[in-house]
Amino acid sequence: MASPAIIKGPRLQPNQTVGVIAPSSPVNQSEISEGLKLLESFPLKVKRGRHLFDHLNYLAGPDHDRLSDLHQMFSDPDIKAIFCARGGYGSARLLKEIDFSMIRDNPKIFVGFSDVTALLIALYKECGLVTIHGPTLSNLPNDKNWEHLSRLITTSQRHQVSFQHGSVINGGTAMGTLLGGNLSTLCSLLDTPFLPSFDGMILFLEEKGESHYRLDRMLTQLLLSNRLNGLAGLAIGQMVDCGEEEEVNSLLHERLGALPIPVATGLPTGHGGENISLALGLPALLDTERMLLKVEESAVS
Repeated sequence: MASPAIIKGPRLQPNQTVGVIAPSSPVNQSEISEGLKLLESFPLKVKRGRHLFDHLNYLAGPDHDRLSDLHQMFSDPDIKAIFCARGGYGSARLLKEIDFSMIRDNPKIFVGFSDVTALLIALYKECGLVTIHGPTLSNLPNDKNWEHLSRLITTSQRHQVSFQHGSVINGGTAMGTLLGGNLSTLCSLLDTPFLPSFDGMILFLEEKGESHYRLDRMLTQLLLSNRLNGLAGLAIGQMVDCGEEEEVNSLLHERLGALPIPVATGLPTGHGGENISLALGLPALLDTERMLLKVEESAVS
């Protein structure tokens, strides 16, 4: 089946209304209070999902309630952007019941990362929606996260990101559609209808809290799946609390060095203090000589 045509949400303007939902793990008021203040000070009007603070074991409420909040935010004409409160686990449980046709008819800015990777990727695959891999409300105040994100979703500027303290595994330049996110979440989507082909893609990966051998296992799973065979380029983001930096870098070089494409580490995206926002589904340039990733179109219409 051919991929849907790309669609973008309209750019966000002051005094518009945005929605906040918790599609994965539970969150409490104190965890997102600073993030809410940032949005309100833009200024924006904030509408909270009806089930934003629900709690059911490791989930932010039952699947149907979290799904209801997602659908309600996309169908509400007053809501111009949707922000996720946090990651954790649970987004993939919603995928089979999402009304992708309704969402395609109501394109909006949608922002999140970590476990929300499942939604970002599925919305691109099923709707053609350009989504934003960016901070959740819980880490929006960190460093310059809101500064970077707000520039991305309120202007028609293209954006580029410089790698920080990274290394080149394989040199070169590559052009391709940018896609990616959390490594373990992407692996969980393998052999499902919600993961698009990686052919011609520039893929980026990030992770937190996985041991050295588990990183090895997930990278090996991707390699064995043959999903990486058609990649144009690969960028590695932050690998936080995944073991000693030297060991992680050695593993990345050993597992990914044989790929016949440009591969670089040090993309400032993921679970570190700084989480630079990236628009998924748009053409991008990876240049290991200049150590930058440049997205060639604006994230919003």
